[in-house]
Amino acid sequence: MPYLVDGQLIPEEWIGEEENRLSHDLRFKAIADEAERARQLRIAAHHSAIDRMLVEQTAAKDPRPIDPQAVEREVLRQKQTGNCRTAFDDTHLRQWIERQFRLQRTHAEMVAGATPPSAGEVEAFYQANRENFHIPESFQAAHIVKHVNRGVSPQQAQAGIEVALAELERGDPFSEVVECHSDCKGNGGDLGQFPAGQMVQEFEDAIRAIEPGQRTGVFTTPFGFHIAELRAKLPAGPASFEEVRADIERVLAMQNQHQVYLRAVADLRSCAEIRWEAPAAAVAV
Repeated sequence: MPYLVDGQLIPEEWIGEEENRLSHDLRFKAIADEAERARQLRIAAHHSAIDRMLVEQTAAKDPRPIDPQAVEREVLRQKQTGNCRTAFDDTHLRQWIERQFRLQRTHAEMVAGATPPSAGEVEAFYQANRENFHIPESFQAAHIVKHVNRGVSPQQAQAGIEVALAELERGDPFSEVVECHSDCKGNGGDLGQFPAGQMVQEFEDAIRAIEPGQRTGVFTTPFGFHIAELRAKLPAGPASFEEVRADIERVLAMQNQHQVYLRAVADLRSCAEIRWEAPAAAVAV
C-alpha cells in the first residue's frame, strides 16, 4: 500500500525497516495472536514511515547550510574507518553525511522545548522502582599478559610469562613486573572495576578462585598467558540512588524529548497532504 506524503512516495524498504524496529517493542510482543500482531505491526510501521518522511522533508527544505568543514571531517573519518582508497568517489558519501547532519539538526530543534526532569521526579522514579535497580557483582584486578599471535608462538609467550612469575615470587612489586614484561603496560596493569561477565570466562574463573590481595598463577585465555592480581571483589546488591541517578535522569529526559517530538510530528502531519495511492488495476487482454 504505497503512501504519498506531499507528493513523495514512501519507499517500501522504509516500511520494512520500521516494521523490524517496532517488532522489538514489548507492546507488540504482548499480542498473542500472530496474525493480529502482524497486522498491527504493519499499521504502526506505515505510520512511523510517514513520520519519518515528514521529518526528512522538513530537514531537506531547511535553507540553512551545513558546515562544509564538518562534512569533510566526517567524510575523512568514514573513509578511514572503512579503509577506503583516496581515489574513492565520495560524492554519494558526502551527500549522505550532509543529509544525516540535516536530520540531526532538525531532530534537535524539534525536541529543544523538552524540559529536563526535576530532582523530585528523578527521586520519585527511583523510590517507585527501587526493587528493579541492582548492581551486579564486580571485581577490580590487574594483570600481566603475554599475547599469542602471528609473531609470538605459545612457547615464546609461556616462557615470557614464567619469567614474570619468577620475579613476582622473588618479591618484586606487581606494577614493576607489569612494566618490564607485560604486553599491556601502563597503570600497573590495573584493569579498573568491571562487572561479572565482562571478561572472558577463563579470566573470571581465575580471579574468582582467589581473595582480594592474592594473585593467580599462570593461566591461559584466547588472548594468551596471564597472571592476575585481585584488588577487590564487590558482591551484587541493591543500587543506591546516587549510583543510578544519572541513568534515571537520562531515561526521563529521553521520555520528555520523545513526547515533545511526537507533538512536533503531529504538527507536521496537520499541515501535510498524506494519501494512499491505490495500486493500478490490472488491464485485461
